[in-house]
Amino acid sequence: MDAGGEPPMNPDTVASAPRRGTGLPWPWALAGFATALLVAVGLYWPGVERLVHIWTHSQTYAHGMVIFPISLFLVWTRRQDLARLLPEPSLLGALGILLLGGVWFLGRAADITTVQTFVVVALVPALVLALLGRRVTRVLLFPLAYLFFAWPVGNFLVPVLQDFTAWISVALLRLSGIPTFSEGHYISIPAGDFVVAEVCSGIRYLIASVALGLVYAYLVYRSLWRRLAFVGLSIVVPILANGLRAYGIILIAHWTGMEHAVGVDHLIYGWLFFGFVMFLLFWIGAFFREDHLPLATPGRGSSAGAPAVRGPALGILPVLAAAAVALVLAPAGEAWMDWRMIASDGDARPVAPQVAGWQGPLPLQDPAWTPAWAEPDGRIQAAYAGDGGEVAWQVYHYRYDRSGTDLIRYDNRIQDGRQWRRIQQDIRSVSLTGGARHQVRETFLRGREGEDRLVWHWYQVAGRTTVRPVEVKLLEAWARLTGHEEGSLLVTVSTGFRAGPEEARKTLAGFLRQAPRRVAVETGNGADD
Repeated sequence: MDAGGEPPMNPDTVASAPRRGTGLPWPWALAGFATALLVAVGLYWPGVERLVHIWTHSQTYAHGMVIFPISLFLVWTRRQDLARLLPEPSLLGALGILLLGGVWFLGRAADITTVQTFVVVALVPALVLALLGRRVTRVLLFPLAYLFFAWPVGNFLVPVLQDFTAWISVALLRLSGIPTFSEGHYISIPAGDFVVAEVCSGIRYLIASVALGLVYAYLVYRSLWRRLAFVGLSIVVPILANGLRAYGIILIAHWTGMEHAVGVDHLIYGWLFFGFVMFLLFWIGAFFREDHLPLATPGRGSSAGAPAVRGPALGILPVLAAAAVALVLAPAGEAWMDWRMIASDGDARPVAPQVAGWQGPLPLQDPAWTPAWAEPDGRIQAAYAGDGGEVAWQVYHYRYDRSGTDLIRYDNRIQDGRQWRRIQQDIRSVSLTGGARHQVRETFLRGREGEDRLVWHWYQVAGRTTVRPVEVKLLEAWARLTGHEEGSLLVTVSTGFRAGPEEARKTLAGFLRQAPRRVAVETGNGADD
C-alpha cells in the first residue's frame, strides 16, 4: 500500500494498458496514404519517369525495381508491432514534405536528375511520417531507410573502383609472371589488350552486395556489432572479388589464346563468380545468426507497445491540410517557372571570336575529334592557325526554352571510347594576359591510329566560366530563376601533337592568352536555326 492507500501498479499492467491517441483507424490511414502516394506520383511525375527509366535502361541500377517489394516485405515482418499502434498524422512530416518540395524546385530548375529522383524516393518516408505518425515511422525505420537503395546514385565511385580493379589485376598478373604493360585503365599482355571499362568497375556487384547484405543482417542478426560487421564485409568483399574477377578473366584469355573469357563469356563468368562469392559470404554469416531472438521495437517507454485506442480526431485536420499544401506547392512553383521560361524565350547564338595573331575563324570541316556530348541547340566549329600551331575551337550551345539542358549529363564524355580513348584528365590553371587565371579541364586523348590530342574544355553559364559540374547546375538554376537568356555553353579548344603534351599545352595557352575569356552570345528575338 502507498501513502494514498492505493496498491502499487504492476509494470506489466502499465505496459499493456490501452493508450488513447488523436489519430485514425488503420483502414482510413492506409487509404489516405495510398491516395496521397498516387497524388504525389502525378505531381512529381517527371522524377518518377526518370527513376523508372534509369531502372529499366541501366544495368547498374536495375536492382531498384525490386527494392520497393523488398521494403514492403520488411514492413510485413513488423505487422504485429504496427497493430499495437495508432496512426497519428504528424506536422513534422508535413514540414519534411515542404523541405523536399523546395529541394525538388531547385532540382528541376537546375535539371539535376539525382536530386529529382532523391525527392521521389524520400517522399515515401515523408508521407509515412506525415500521415501515419512518428511511432509508426519509428517501427518502420529500417524498411523506410532501405527504400533509398532504389535511388540511382553511386557513379562517383566508378573511377575509383576502375583504378583499384586495374591496379590489383596488373599486380596479380605480374606476380603470375605474365609480361604486363598498363596505361591508366588499359592493360596489355602478349595475348591481347584489355580495358577496365566502367561496366567492369564492379559498381553493380558492390551495390547488389550491400543491398542484400543489409537485408540479411537485419533479418538474421539482432546485435548492432554483428550487423555492422556483416555490412562491412558486404562492402569489402565485392571490391576485392571484382579485382580477382578481372584478373581471372585476363588469365583465362591468356591461357586460351583469347578464345574464352572475352565478349559475353566474361559477363557470364563475372556473375557466376559474384554469385559464388555472395554464397560464401552468407554461408559464413549463417554460423553467427541470431534470428531466434525477437526483433527490438524502438519506442519511448513501455507504453509504446500498448494497444492504442482512438480518441478525438479533429486535431489531425490541420496537419492533413498542411501536408496537402506542402505536397502541391513545389509543382505549382515549377509550373510558374516553366511558363516564365517560355514567355521570355528568345534567339541566342554564340559567336566565334577574332583572335589577335591567329588566322581565323576558319571553317572546321570534318574535325578529327568532337566531344561525345548530348545534341545541342546550336553548334559552332572553327579553326585557327598561328605560329604556335593549329587549334580547333568548338562550342555547344544549350538554350533555356525548356526545362533543363543537356550540358551536364551522366553520359557526356570528352572521349567516344571508339576512335578516341582517354589516357589522363586533370584540372589546369592557365595564365592569361594581365595576370588573370583561367581554369580548364585538361584531357589527354589517344586515337586508334596512334594520334594524340590535347583537349581543354570548360563551361560558361550566365556569363560565368567554371569547370565544376555542380557549379554549372547551380548557375543554371540561377539563370532560369532570373530570366537569363544566354543559355549554357560547352567550350573546347584542342590540338594534336607528336612530341609530347607540353608542346600542345604551349599552343593552347598561347591561343587562350589572345582569345576573349568569355564567349560572346548574341541575343534577340526569333527562332534558333
